[in-house]
Amino acid sequence: MQTLYEAAGAADGLLRLAGAWHTRVMADEMEALGGPTTSSDSQSDETSVVRMHSGNGPHEEMDRRAIACFDQALADVGLASDGRLRQ
Repeated sequence: MQTLYEAAGAADGLLRLAGAWHTRVMADEMEALGGPTTSSDSQSDETSVVRMHSGNGPHEEMDRRAIACFDQALADVGLASDGRLRQ
């Protein structure tokens, strides 16, 4: 059985997907402020980003837009048709 990691193209595939998703999110008018990359450059890992956003209440619209950007990123890197990854 193939893992999600393998289906996504292993490390190289996941890096392409992450890059495509980041590009989409940064282009979204709600997700990006359009300023310098100072904040993004200083957030070194997911834990620090989660910690920064924790306890700030619900943000359904931002979540919905981030998921939409991720769906588009799957298409950008040619993975949109893989049902295992879409789940």
